[in-house]
Amino acid sequence: MDQIYIFIALALLLCFILYKEINRANKSNIGLRVLTSLLAVTALFFIASPIKFNRQVSNNRVNSAILLTEAYQKDSLTTWKGLSIFSTDEKIVSKNKNAKYIADLHQFLRSNPNFQSFHIFGYGLENHELEILKGKKLIFHPSPLADGIHSINWSKTVRSGEELLIQGNFINSQKREIKLLLQGLGTNLDSAVIGDKNSDFELRSIPKHLDKALYTLITLADGDTISKEDLPVFVKKNEPLRILILASSPDFEYKFLKKWLSEQEYNLATRITISTNKFNIEFINRPKTDLSRINSTLLDNFDVLIGDIQELSRLSNLESQAIQNQVNKGMGLIIKADDLQFGKSFYGKAFNLLENKKAIPNTMNLSWEGKYAPKNNLKGSTFLSIMPQAGNQSLVKNESGDILINSKLFGKGRIILSLINDSYTWALGNQMKDYSSFWTYLLQKAGKEKEINVSYAFPKIPLINKELIIQSDSSRLKINEDKIALIQDPTLQFEYKGSWWPKNIGWQSIDNNKEWLYVFGESAWPGLRASKKISNTQKSLREEISNIKEEKISSLIYEDRINPFWFYILFLFCCLYLWLEVKLS
Repeated sequence: MDQIYIFIALALLLCFILYKEINRANKSNIGLRVLTSLLAVTALFFIASPIKFNRQVSNNRVNSAILLTEAYQKDSLTTWKGLSIFSTDEKIVSKNKNAKYIADLHQFLRSNPNFQSFHIFGYGLENHELEILKGKKLIFHPSPLADGIHSINWSKTVRSGEELLIQGNFINSQKREIKLLLQGLGTNLDSAVIGDKNSDFELRSIPKHLDKALYTLITLADGDTISKEDLPVFVKKNEPLRILILASSPDFEYKFLKKWLSEQEYNLATRITISTNKFNIEFINRPKTDLSRINSTLLDNFDVLIGDIQELSRLSNLESQAIQNQVNKGMGLIIKADDLQFGKSFYGKAFNLLENKKAIPNTMNLSWEGKYAPKNNLKGSTFLSIMPQAGNQSLVKNESGDILINSKLFGKGRIILSLINDSYTWALGNQMKDYSSFWTYLLQKAGKEKEINVSYAFPKIPLINKELIIQSDSSRLKINEDKIALIQDPTLQFEYKGSWWPKNIGWQSIDNNKEWLYVFGESAWPGLRASKKISNTQKSLREEISNIKEEKISSLIYEDRINPFWFYILFLFCCLYLWLEVKLS
């Protein structure tokens, strides 16, 4: 309640008491009774609204204390004898008889205003504790991180067919071989061997399931299991792209591509030229429609158009203009080229080709988005590459760095030029994983951007019984059955923030199953949490040092208040007097 409302309520109470005293038949001691009544109401006011004041303490007389946090080293305290030792962790206090427990850091600072400098030992403090200690001088003595995973990233939500990529860093100070094993649905999916000291690792897998699943990351040393950590992954069903293929002639490339698209349940229509004005037309996972003329009405029903230079150059000016307009509106265009000539097409100036005279090897190593795959080459092929150009993005290269697939933004859409016309050699060589990865990647790059209605941002490792800070571009959010109160950011008005305290481990429903959030147990990912604490504490110290340098103050000022207990005593004495005076008069 605001102070003004407290004041009005107590003023009305005082008026009522004074009225009763003035109209009392027995007028003895009326002056003392009025004064006592006034003191009682005043005491009530200061109980409800304590007296606050600023107190100034000279830096020369500032006292220091020690704050112990997780993984502190006892030997490091020997040089700081004589300082009071505290901790906000009950487990630490139970193991160190010299440490005193701080149940409420706010109350501790109010009760101990002279402590203006704190030495922090261990992994550091939580964010909310650092916030409370703002304005204090903090000296951090971090403990070395224990062996284990101290950073990791993975896509918690992927679409079917997409690759799950897990990347992180492992500290291995004991110089023994460490093996990381990725398991999913009871199967070993991938593994990595960790070298000495700090080692980056990478694990990959293409999920074969839909919906929610818990993968497991196992750490092995000398055959023994050191740790097991959960990796929650939610696989969404991929909304099938609507694809139109225009081919100048039937060939193996289109044959295998059509078969793969059909197996992946893409929405597909193909028009393959057999002879002049004669086409072989097929529809897969979609109703039939007229493909004899290419126009905007037809192209509105497709997300990606795949065609070769020969077929696209045969189109009329009106048909080419319809494709250009549609790409400008967001449709993707994948062009297969095996010639240096583009003609006078709208995409002709987007790319420059170069004919390379060097011999074509039997096998070429291709790379895209961190993926490496060897591919057999057809004999007698002409080796072309795409010259780098401002505004273009290279998608696929060979081991020599030659660009074989390039892309360029065109309005809201994207044009992709591919010089790889024999990707089916992967299928012939039983390398379907590479073939699927290649075409999934290209179609993702070319496909129309899907509008996301609501976006959410959560911490990397949400823990049970720990405050969870949430960001969203929606003012409403529901987790399970809890409606979360979100506050609009004063600067970024499209962003909303709120907090939630998870009560259960496991999957949590976001906005009636639109998204899913996994909450971990308190002991999950200790290395990640330790590394985060150290980082946050060091960041807070840097900010505090910067503020001190700017202020250059010679004294410290902090807010204090008079303990309401004394006003309780005054109120009770006043009430006791008024009661006794009535009884004795």
